[in-house]
Amino acid sequence: MGREGDSSSPLQGALLGDLVRRQPLLAAINVATVLLFAAGFANSARASALAAWFSYMTLSQAARLLGWHYLRTRPAAREASVWLVGISALAGCGWGATGILFEGVGSSAQQMLVPFFLAGMAAGSVVSLAAHLPAFFAFIIPALLPYAARLTLGGAPTQIMALTTLAYAAGLSLVASQVHRSLRRLIGLHLENSRLVAELSQALGQLHAQMREREQAEEQLRHAQKMEAVGQLTGGIAHDFNNLLTVIQGSADILKRPGLEEAKRIRFAEAIVQTAARAAALTGQLLAFARRQPLKPQVLDINARILGMTELLDRTLGERIGIVTRLSPGLCRVKVDPAQLEAALLNIAVNARDAMPDGGTLTLSTGEAPPLEDGRAAIAVAVADTGTGIDPEVLQRVFEPFFTTKSVGKGTGLGLSQVYGFAAQTGGEVKVASTPGEGTVVTMILPCSDAPPEEEAAPAAASAARRRGRILVVDDNEDVGALAEALCAELGHSVVRARSAEEALDLSASGRFDAVFTDVVMPGMSGIELAERLRERAPGLPVVLTTGFSDRLAEGGAGGLPVLYKPYRADALAEALEAVLAPQRPEEG
Repeated sequence: MGREGDSSSPLQGALLGDLVRRQPLLAAINVATVLLFAAGFANSARASALAAWFSYMTLSQAARLLGWHYLRTRPAAREASVWLVGISALAGCGWGATGILFEGVGSSAQQMLVPFFLAGMAAGSVVSLAAHLPAFFAFIIPALLPYAARLTLGGAPTQIMALTTLAYAAGLSLVASQVHRSLRRLIGLHLENSRLVAELSQALGQLHAQMREREQAEEQLRHAQKMEAVGQLTGGIAHDFNNLLTVIQGSADILKRPGLEEAKRIRFAEAIVQTAARAAALTGQLLAFARRQPLKPQVLDINARILGMTELLDRTLGERIGIVTRLSPGLCRVKVDPAQLEAALLNIAVNARDAMPDGGTLTLSTGEAPPLEDGRAAIAVAVADTGTGIDPEVLQRVFEPFFTTKSVGKGTGLGLSQVYGFAAQTGGEVKVASTPGEGTVVTMILPCSDAPPEEEAAPAAASAARRRGRILVVDDNEDVGALAEALCAELGHSVVRARSAEEALDLSASGRFDAVFTDVVMPGMSGIELAERLRERAPGLPVVLTTGFSDRLAEGGAGGLPVLYKPYRADALAEALEAVLAPQRPEEG
């Protein structure tokens, strides 16, 4: 309670506000007490005095209610204080008049009512008015002192009662003072708690707002970093592919010239083949980093695989780099793509070689690793060098695609990106530790496999005469489909071309085919769905899939079907078709 400009404290305002809110209850108690007292003196000799007293007391309680209504709608601490003192004084004067008017009137029982009611109302004032001591004293003084003064006019017994009344009033005053202090403490604690709760709520609100702002800022930062990464990735791809396309386009232009010498024709044709192979390797590294590289995992002994690579590494790294192997025996087997594993180790080794321009030592070691986060056992494959090391600010970016500290032409910046993607797609992880001037250690953590080891199939001997058959080629891309059709025809097969999966179904229903060679990613029905539909009609019909990239293949596999990955060579296509035709057709002579 309080208006702007009031000098009262919040504590005083709270005390007064609580007291004002209880006025209707006090009015009801006073009216009920007045009615009981009037009933006790209804048959007394002072009927006119009783009527006047009753009217006064009733009007004082009406004034109490009017004042309450006024202050309820117009709260002001100063006005409430003055009003409470005034209305308490009015009520105290009324009860003080009771002691003067009715002392010694009526029977002995009626005479006992006067001190009884006065004592009760005085005691009640401690509870009802102790919150505001001026109002309490404004009531207790006019209520009891006139009665005590009236008693002193009598003999010794009444004078003793007068002293008792004064002592009672003093005692009530002390109790009221104690209650007042207790109320101030309690309400003060309540206000302090309310203030603290309000401050805490405000602080929580500000914290939530700051958290939302931080989340928005982090989201904006992530978006900006994504855009920067996409821009860097796009720029790197464009740079490397433009270089490759320059070689291919230039070589093709030279091949188109009339009268070109046979030696030059062979040289530039070989340049196109080699450049296309580098482009295929580049896309493979990108897919490995994105963890979308189709894998052909096998269960193998990691130690045996590393030992089998030492000769290749020795040739690749040169004579100035010594190779040391420290392989722990008895390690679990791992299920990985052998080609991707070898590519990852080779990429790490080439980076290590470049970090040791004056020569050094490359150490390949294996050992047990702490369990992965999902609890699976794992082994560690570490490649350590004694090179220049990596600065801390550069170390944070070593897995970013196209990030490289090498000079132009010395590296694409995809080597460690491929390692990162391979380890992640295999279910493991990769870590890099480096000290500038001392060297770098790249560690791949690979999960163990309980499956039995797999033996690699021996390469099939080249047939003097390949099997031929009627091949259904399915590809929605006109150029790629035409090339596949031409290659199959060049290999001696009879070829029928379909430009969609739906067209292929229609053709298969009207004719017999020995094998189907279909793209995976096509509008509408995919190549995998087409294979399922075809094998429902002809369970023994061989299907070979081909794709440059497919989410479904990368995540769920090809369902046991052979896959020829783009870009493919004519020999690879021939081997894929030979593999599926061999079981069902005798060799044509």
